[in-house]
Amino acid sequence: MKKNWDVVILGGGFAGLTCAKRLERLWREKSAQRILLVSAENYFVFQPFLPEVIGASIEPRHVTNPIRIVLRHCALMRAEVSKIHLDHRRVEFDADGGPEIEPIEANHLVLALGSSTNLRAVPGMMEHALFLKTLADALSLREHIVRRLEEASLEPNPQHRKSLLHFVIVGGGYSGVETAGEILDLLLTARRFYRNLDVSDLQVTLVHSGPHLLPELGENLGCFTQRTLEKRGMVVLVKQRVMSVSSDYIRLKDGTRLEAQNVICTIGNAPNPVLSDLEAEYEKGKLLTDGWLRVKGYENVWAIGDGAANPDGYGHRCPPTAQFAMPLGKQAADNIAATFTHASLRPFRFKMLGQMATIGHHKGVCSILGFRFSGLFAWWLTRTIHLLKLPGLDRKLRVVIDWTFELFFPPDLNYWDLRKTQKLARIHIEPGDVVFHQGERSNGFYIVENGILEATRRDSDGRILWKDELTQGDHFGEGSLLYGLARRVTVTAKTQATLLVFASKEFKLFVDLFKSLRQLLSSTATRRPLEEFLRPSTWSEELLNAPVTDLMNASPVSISESATIAEAIRKLTESHQNVLVVVDDDGKLTSLLTETDLFRSAAKQQKFSGILKDNVSQEVIALQSDQLIHEALQVFYLKGVKKAPVLDEHGRPVGTLSYLDLARARLLHLQ
Repeated sequence: MKKNWDVVILGGGFAGLTCAKRLERLWREKSAQRILLVSAENYFVFQPFLPEVIGASIEPRHVTNPIRIVLRHCALMRAEVSKIHLDHRRVEFDADGGPEIEPIEANHLVLALGSSTNLRAVPGMMEHALFLKTLADALSLREHIVRRLEEASLEPNPQHRKSLLHFVIVGGGYSGVETAGEILDLLLTARRFYRNLDVSDLQVTLVHSGPHLLPELGENLGCFTQRTLEKRGMVVLVKQRVMSVSSDYIRLKDGTRLEAQNVICTIGNAPNPVLSDLEAEYEKGKLLTDGWLRVKGYENVWAIGDGAANPDGYGHRCPPTAQFAMPLGKQAADNIAATFTHASLRPFRFKMLGQMATIGHHKGVCSILGFRFSGLFAWWLTRTIHLLKLPGLDRKLRVVIDWTFELFFPPDLNYWDLRKTQKLARIHIEPGDVVFHQGERSNGFYIVENGILEATRRDSDGRILWKDELTQGDHFGEGSLLYGLARRVTVTAKTQATLLVFASKEFKLFVDLFKSLRQLLSSTATRRPLEEFLRPSTWSEELLNAPVTDLMNASPVSISESATIAEAIRKLTESHQNVLVVVDDDGKLTSLLTETDLFRSAAKQQKFSGILKDNVSQEVIALQSDQLIHEALQVFYLKGVKKAPVLDEHGRPVGTLSYLDLARARLLHLQ
């Protein structure tokens, strides 16, 4: 492929595709050698029809157009853009496991990459919500709804069944309202094929932060939309914000807790990350352009669409809608072509003609040229206008056929369980959430990424036997996966936390290959419960209640953290110890130095003149001097350590205690 082009267009959405089509029409056959369109996919998605894909009104393939067919002359490259150099109009690409793609340069560079999704501000939203940005999102959501219907039909618990069939849509704009309406239509239509499900089991809730739905259409149509949806059984919550999302509930700003296992998010648009760190001017995260659609400060760099702050010619910025994206693409193409003929450029000027949305059950709302109306005609007009805007006569005919079939036949309720290779997953949990209960069997292995959890063991009467705190790096759940054991503890979140979760197949494959890890996890999974390990008949009551200071080695060998590795080696040799207690200038414990640490330093080619502070682990499991032996045994058992320093109330080491010290004392008691 050529490395230099007259025009390179980044992005195959409404703006980018329209720009390419317009240039193709102006330059005709010469386009193949002059224009390159770069898109992450080789097809164009007609976004307005995605809600109907969810509702099974339209087949997924019918809302897409192959770009190579839409553009008969322009060159197409399917690639992910990784970096843009505005000064040289140079573009670099991410190979993403494929063949290496060399950078390209252009005389004119058009940035039409659109937006991305960023909802990190809402805890749990990215981990648990479903989105509606791509065709894959829409298809996945449709499959998710059918899967929930199948699961609910087998669920004996009424509360769990209601939670499975409760769909919460976040956002009351066009996408949110249309998606909510389509989901409600699909659920009500599909219910008659699930005879053991009752209408009361189904619930769709729409959460919107504003005072009324569809703020772009005004209060009257927004309130009409709300009344229409509520009459059909939908719960509409306005002036509400989602504060956190978990796997089985949503918490709102006023403290309301919605029990639901299905969250669909239609908010959270953010600038494309590739466009966010360029040497250019920005307005609210978007590239700022002049009236001719050029990026400010650059003669031959153009920006259009959702990622740009384009003036509309009437003193405002263009909204991120297809109605503006298409004329933006056309105007950018005309101005680019004009630069090659030295003609004068024309500023962009476009006024919104109207806005419209379907709200389900053959009803819609419209605002066109100042006239507002709703109902059946608005629904028909919205569908008709969208159909006319859909590229390709064949796609138009396919959609019309889909709509005709919808009138006479039930929706497609196939659940295609197209299992992909599973990957590492994360879950977000809130304080008080239970990961699993004691006695359950589970199919997950968990690692704490952040936050604090508590593991609690109870006896048959419900009395607490012991508790343990789980923090970053701790793991649990291996027993069920390795040996089918029931959970020995109940794990509950004490703070907000994120867990890495390995599913059963991936976990077993991983530990089978990683033998040392399997050995470690097997030892923790098969050990006796802590209460049996601490049984008085094993250790004696007197020994268990003795202070750790009775059995500790009261002469710990310490060394300053500013000492060198060479000094540490000499001290270990002279003291005949295998562990040194590392302290700071105040004599407080900072870490432990073991022979393993020395070996690792040597493996990294660390010189003996290296400072200890840089070569030892900072995380230390320590005991307090006022603790008892049974508490020390619990620490050794739960944390998997064999030796620990004993600290006074100021954090200074006063001794060390090892499991060998305790085992020796046990033998003496037995004698």
